[in-house]
Amino acid sequence: MPSLNVQAQIEINATPDQIHKVLTDFHTWPAWSPWLYIEPEANVTYRGTAGQLEHGYDWLGDKTGAGGMSLTRSDPHRIECDLQFLKPFKSQADVAFDLSVLTPKSTRVTWLMDSSLPFFLFWMKASMSGMIRADYSRGLTLLKDYVELDAIPSGTTPAAVVQVEALHHVGLQATSTMDEISLAMGKSFETLMAASTNGQFSMTGAPFCFYNKVDFKNQRFTYTAAIPCDNQSSVEPPLIAAERPACTALKVVHTGAYRHLGNAWSKLMAEAKAQKLKVQKSQPPFEHYLNDPADVNEADLITEIFLPLKS
Repeated sequence: MPSLNVQAQIEINATPDQIHKVLTDFHTWPAWSPWLYIEPEANVTYRGTAGQLEHGYDWLGDKTGAGGMSLTRSDPHRIECDLQFLKPFKSQADVAFDLSVLTPKSTRVTWLMDSSLPFFLFWMKASMSGMIRADYSRGLTLLKDYVELDAIPSGTTPAAVVQVEALHHVGLQATSTMDEISLAMGKSFETLMAASTNGQFSMTGAPFCFYNKVDFKNQRFTYTAAIPCDNQSSVEPPLIAAERPACTALKVVHTGAYRHLGNAWSKLMAEAKAQKLKVQKSQPPFEHYLNDPADVNEADLITEIFLPLKS
């Protein structure tokens, strides 16, 4: 069967011992697991004593499927777990966390998984590896905040189908790696705001962003940063003046730090799949930024996220 070998890492401002206690207590996982974020109402039960071998948890959900994880090794700098998936199909994975000291108060956490795909899914190996790596990165970012802040500045409303009006805008397209998306997008919006300030067009609403292409295999985004304007705007390349057509869309609202937006997107996509909604592939998904990071705390940032649907 096609093998899957995935890893992601992050630096956390805490000692290995502090992080070790969190990772080996599965009661903490609902707070930072990237999958339980998608479906917090999933049924989760626990086995054994936290921190001890054979401690584990089992989950059952409509969006996250079913399975269980058990602690099989617990050394100061190495944790290993046995992961069993029951739904949507049966499979097994060896999961590990390596904790490497960087400074007396910081640790590099590496999350690893060795598994395999059913033979009939061999063609999905590259994309599946990329999606799991993205999930691991989301989870490690949640873990970092959980350990460092004792809280996670991220919350997402239940999904709802809405009607979205057409909108004229000026946009700027760019490509970025997933790790650098925030920095790249910030520069794109700086360019757009400068063009507006210089009189090339008049801003008429909150900025937003299209995601034209998401390449999980190579961990890259192609996006269009955009600012609403009147329909008479005329700009020069690389800026473009266009209209976003009206659409029916599945919508969630994320409140919190932009670094956690991937969780809201995952929740949106999982809901679309659970409801068997048909995605309108001719229109890219997009997000609206309703307030400014310069004006509010990151925990109070509000982002509307839309997935266009077939009528």
